Amino acid sequence: MREDESASNDSSAPSLKPAFRLWMEDAKRHIVLDQTDAMLLRHISEEKSLTKASKEAGISYRNAWDRVKAMEENLGRAVVQTRVGGKTGGSATLTQEGQRLLKEFRRTRRLLFDILEDEDVLEDISYKLSARNRFAGKVVGVQRGPITSAVKIRLGSPVTVTSIVTNEAVEELAIEEGDEVEAIVKSTDVFIAKKGGGRRR
Repeated sequence: MREDESASNDSSAPSLKPAFRLWMEDAKRHIVLDQTDAMLLRHISEEKSLTKASKEAGISYRNAWDRVKAMEENLGRAVVQTRVGGKTGGSATLTQEGQRLLKEFRRTRRLLFDILEDEDVLEDISYKLSARNRFAGKVVGVQRGPITSAVKIRLGSPVTVTSIVTNEAVEELAIEEGDEVEAIVKSTDVFIAKKGGGRRR
């Protein structure tokens, strides 16, 4: 047995989990927002103060100010609005662009965490789906319910399968009658894949 095979079979080996660092890039692949930037924007939104936000984020005030300026230069728009002076001192708030940027980052981050926590998705990543489990077909009916929808897919006359998916999945994939899709059969589940739309269940 090779040394690497022996190490992989060692039950005492530490358990490893996928991890990631997220940042947002522009069309020129310049980093506009990273995790520290997002944390800083969140604290600015909560504290209404750049000084307090920088402390909460664990960075210096100078670093925080430089990060805000870098974000604004890359975007070409203001993300933080500051007010100097007054009896209560200065303040800082997020502009609409800053709120949008933070919301998009948090939405993407939440989506990635959902994927990492989904055992089915991780299982799919570890191997390629067999071609015999994928069936091209045409959507012949979409029956919406309060929460889920029944999507009927004709795989080839007279075979028709029904996939129960969430209404959100139907909207995200823009599934309509007549669409060309793929039915992916895994155990007792039927997933739907649409070109350019990924996979949904």
